[in-house]
This record gives sequence, structure tokens and C-alpha cells, in this order.
Amino acid sequence: MAKEVIKIMVSSAVYGYESEIQQICSIINSYKSNKYRYKVLNSHIGSIPSIPGLSPMDSCLRAVDDCDYFFGIILPRYGSGITHKEFNRAVKLDKPRGYLSHYTVVIAKYLLAQYMYLDIKTKKKNPNFIFKKTPIFEDTKIIDMYNEAIGDGKPIDKRLWAQEFGHKSGDALIFVEALFGDIDRFKKDLDKIKQ
Repeated sequence: MAKEVIKIMVSSAVYGYESEIQQICSIINSYKSNKYRYKVLNSHIGSIPSIPGLSPMDSCLRAVDDCDYFFGIILPRYGSGITHKEFNRAVKLDKPRGYLSHYTVVIAKYLLAQYMYLDIKTKKKNPNFIFKKTPIFEDTKIIDMYNEAIGDGKPIDKRLWAQEFGHKSGDALIFVEALFGDIDRFKKDLDKIKQ
């Protein structure tokens, strides 16, 4: 009997973290039960089809549309912005989703808030704030992406979790195991969300 496939979209963020992304995707794909298995959709590992006539970005956005669960990874590098568009699409479609965030993103969020905003509470942007790219943090759009992902400013019961990683080797995999390891529980939780 064929196992039911649960499609997990792992966001396209990758630059500088290729081996970690590869490992996360491989581990998620390895989990199975008698009834279910995962299929990871991720551009880096090549499991997102390049749709004829569509740009790479549009192919990635189609994968967000098609997935059962969106797993966003927030890194301190912004890149081309495809990941941000994937996050926005997942939020717009209200896809079941979860996030991993590199710990430097959270530090930058709190450290730069006093400069980025005229009013931290309302997130009113400071028009005079200019951020210069650094070797450890590339763009403040990453902070915007993080805030959008977790639902910053929403009531606490409407926010989402972004698990920090990068403090020590392998700490992201602990969260991946906790979230995806029990595939039967994950499917049951997913079905509850969809009701």
C-alpha cells in the first residue's frame, strides 16, 4: 500500500549554509511511518521542478502553493529576496508553517530596533535610518522577514514560533527532530489546523 505523502517546503535560503540545508532536507525526507512519508520541496537539493516558461522565483512560489507545510529558514544573508517572497506567499495563503532563525537575526532585531523605528511598538520606520551591510548581517529586510514570519505585533496567541539555531553545531537538528520526527503526530496536528 502506498504511503500518503506530506509535502514540506523548505525555504530557498541557502547561501553560506548549504550543508546545513542539505542535512535538514535529508533528515526530514528520512522520516516515515506505516502510513505516511515526507517529500521535501527545496530549490537547493533540486526537488522543486523548474516549470517551463516560469522564472526560478515563480517555480519556488508554485512549490509554496503546492506544499502541505512551509518550513522557513531565516539566515543573516538576504540574497535575491526569493525566500522573502516565499515567506510572504506562505503567510498570504495562511499555510501551516514553522521557522528556524539564525540567532544573529534575533540579536540584530533587538539591537537595531532603536535605530530602525521611530516608534518600536508600532514599527513606524525611521526614514533617516541607513544600514550598511556587514560580514555577519546583510540587510535589515531580514528583520522585516522575521517579524512577518512570526506575526510580530499580533496578539500572542496568533504569533508563530521561530526556533533559534546556530549557537552550537547541530542545534537546528534538535528542532527538526522535535517537529518532524513523529510523522503520525505531525499529520494529526496538520489535520487539526486544516479543520
